[in-house]
Amino acid sequence: MLKIEYEIKLNEQGRPCIELAPDYPHHTEDKFFAVELSRYYLQRVFNGMGSRFDQHTKDMVDISIRGLGQLGDEMAEIIYDGMISMGEIAVTMGGSHHIQVNSIEERDAIPEKGYFYDGKIFNRQEGLKVLVLNENNESTPFGTSYATIYELKDGVINDNWIKVG
Repeated sequence: MLKIEYEIKLNEQGRPCIELAPDYPHHTEDKFFAVELSRYYLQRVFNGMGSRFDQHTKDMVDISIRGLGQLGDEMAEIIYDGMISMGEIAVTMGGSHHIQVNSIEERDAIPEKGYFYDGKIFNRQEGLKVLVLNENNESTPFGTSYATIYELKDGVINDNWIKVG
């Protein structure tokens, strides 16, 4: 979960404003959140009070909403591309597993493209490893489930899942 920590302070004119910590890392995701939230609230105000606005104000608010929408779309594309890259890097780097699911059925339902897990987007590709927490939907005598890692080898269809280890 991403977090934005801020304080409300007064600026030089005495107006409340948001202040981020001096060491704030300026994540793209935080800026995306701010743009999307601004668009959301502006649209809500416009929908609720638009009839009270004169035509010029309506036009300006509409332009602002559309502008924020276009900016948000561009930012979303940048974030999406980064999530795809992070998924590809994770598979390339190896690791014990890349995705965790509860059952074989969930593993087999992973789509060919665009599976979102842990902030990354994965595609079915050779080398993809999936931790299946309970492959038989059974429990051990101590209440824990059987976990198994599967890897895609020599193809990307369900018949190509091989147990690891």
